[in-house]
Amino acid sequence: MLLWTCRCTEQRTKDETLMRKAMRSTLAATLAVGFVATLSTPSYASAVDCVGGNGSGDSYQTCTTVEGTGLRVKLWQTSAYSSLGGQHVYARFYVNGKRVHTVKKYTGAPKRLAANFPGKLPRKFRNGTRLCNVWSVNSHYKSCITVHR
Repeated sequence: MLLWTCRCTEQRTKDETLMRKAMRSTLAATLAVGFVATLSTPSYASAVDCVGGNGSGDSYQTCTTVEGTGLRVKLWQTSAYSSLGGQHVYARFYVNGKRVHTVKKYTGAPKRLAANFPGKLPRKFRNGTRLCNVWSVNSHYKSCITVHR
């Protein structure tokens, strides 16, 4: 009887050792996958600036929206309301005060218009760079976002 009990204990000890090794391996693999997933899926920040109109949420505001991480911008979009129908309006994109692109939009009827930056994105900008937009229908309103770390 004692011999049988010893074998059982030895077998249990071997099984427990194998189980612990398997659990450690599984835990290590799970942590490694989680760490890689954290590195490969960056969280993006978003900033919006709207000016003009009669205050927050007014459709007549000119807005700039920028998304990215750190100094890298992945989306730069602008929007404005055009009360003009059947005309061309222009969205102008500025980097530190210098116009870099103009997008022409046609308005069939009065409505809110949006335009994406037509240049290469994602793109890294210097710390402190100001990204601004002006629309021809609201040319006295300039909305801007400052890119920073």
